[in-house]
Amino acid sequence: QAEERAAAKKAQAKLRGAAMANLRVALLLLVGLSCVAGLLPGAAPARGAAAGQQRAGSVTMAGAAALAKKTTVLEGVKENMDGSALMFCVRSEGLRVNELNDLRMKLPEGVRLQCVKNTLVNIAAKDFEQFNAEGLDGLLHYSNYWFFATEAGMRDSIKVWKTFTEESGRKESGEIVGGIFDAQVLDGKGVEAVSKLPTKQELMGKTALLLKALPTKLARSLNEAGAVRIARGLEQARGQKMVRAVKAASEKLP
Repeated sequence: QAEERAAAKKAQAKLRGAAMANLRVALLLLVGLSCVAGLLPGAAPARGAAAGQQRAGSVTMAGAAALAKKTTVLEGVKENMDGSALMFCVRSEGLRVNELNDLRMKLPEGVRLQCVKNTLVNIAAKDFEQFNAEGLDGLLHYSNYWFFATEAGMRDSIKVWKTFTEESGRKESGEIVGGIFDAQVLDGKGVEAVSKLPTKQELMGKTALLLKALPTKLARSLNEAGAVRIARGLEQARGQKMVRAVKAASEKLP
């Protein structure tokens, strides 16, 4: 029995030794696979570099997308400025989207309303003679909605905005901040005054009426002047005859 126990112990020892050997082989295989897969600290720098490159690529793509968006908005602002004679701004605070949509529907043809960042307004204005004004920076504060009005739409665009502020209870908060006309920066009152100026078409119409009425007025003036000269001549003639008659009578007296 003692010999059997000794033999059993030897067999168990061999089994444990084989198991430990297999375990060491398995551990070595795991270490090798971990290095290949980048799971150990030794592989971390390579993985970190790849992640950094990926983040850098994402930032570059985001920057390019933001730049493209700003370029598109800038071109839209320039398109609104082109053909406009007056641009003026109001504060955007408190204005709701549905109200603005209704307001846009009431604006005259050719008048545009747009919320634009101050930096983009400053950049775009430099390309247009009528809006490249000194002191523009004085208007570029806070968030603003800008009206871009043609000459024919200046007056009505002011009327539409004033009606909107009165009906919506924003008469004080909705005052016009200022604007630009003919390369001059204007305050709110100046914008309203400019909007009341006659347009080129109105001036041309008045000039045409004056030219049309000129021949009639001229003929009337000439006729009146001729009648006055004739009357004056008759009076002078009568006066001269009276003088001669008096002189002749006085000569006949003793």
